[in-house]
Parts: sequence; C-alpha cells; structure tokens
Amino acid sequence: EVLGRKNQEENINIMSSWADASDDPPLEQAPAEYTGGGGVRPRLQLKPRSATAGKSSGASGGGSSKSNPFGAAKPREEVLASKGIDASLVDKRVERKASVPRLTADQDRQVEDLRKELTEIEEKLREANEMELPEEDFRVAAEEKREELNELVKGFHDLNLKERNARDAERR
Repeated sequence: EVLGRKNQEENINIMSSWADASDDPPLEQAPAEYTGGGGVRPRLQLKPRSATAGKSSGASGGGSSKSNPFGAAKPREEVLASKGIDASLVDKRVERKASVPRLTADQDRQVEDLRKELTEIEEKLREANEMELPEEDFRVAAEEKREELNELVKGFHDLNLKERNARDAERR
C-alpha cells in the first residue's frame, strides 16, 4: 500500500502541469532601471491632452469625431429609393419567399387528392412507356395536373398569406 501511494505521488508530480516541465530557461529579473529598483514597474506618467489632438482626427472624418462602425453605409431604404425601387415591395417579396406555406386541413386534403391523381397518371405513363404504347396523352394529362397542382398550392399560399396579414393588421 505504501509502495502504491509512492507511485501515485510520482505520477502526480510528473503530470502536474505543462508549465512546470518547461525546457525554457528561467526568466531573468527586469533591470532595476525599468522597475525603479523595487521590482515594481513605476506608474506611467501621461501628459494632459492637447486641444488640437482631438480635433485633427475629426476634421478628416467628415464632421463627427466619433467613429462609425458602419462607415459611410446608408440605410437600406435610402439606397433602394436612390435606385428607384420601392422598399415595401422588396419587403413583401422577401416575406413571401421566406414564409412557409401552411395549409388548412381542407386545403391539405385538396392538394393530396390532386397529388394522387397526378401519381396515377404518371403510373399510367410509365406503363405505356414500358409496353411501348402511345404515351403522349398521358404526358399531356400529367403536365396539366402538375400545373393545376402548382396553381392550387400557390393560390392557397397567397390566400393564407393575405389572411395572416389581415390578422396581423387587426392586432396592431
């Protein structure tokens, strides 16, 4: 037991710290002329600010002595207005792209019904292709169903977005 404790102490001494096992030579004391002889660095003696020091940097900055973290950037609305673009239209477009279309249960059922019809038509198209039968009718029908489905989803999305905007306007 005593032998085991001794090995543990040796391991602790070996692994105590990476700084303890440094191969660097020990640091030398700073010369007395830097520390004032007492081992402590003397306090820095600053001169009072001159009146011209603060104004010289402000004159080249364009009026404000404080630095602006945005530089010469202008608000987004001003930039768009200078280009002749209505910022509210851009906001609406971004909102429309960013919003996730959420459908009501009835709308979801209608969309699923159309998807099933489209899937059936596409299966008939594949079968006709495999049997080397005329497939143009199925191809046209599938394309029409896709367009109908896309228009339905877009219409539902627009309707739901208008309803949401109307609710938001009532809350304000």
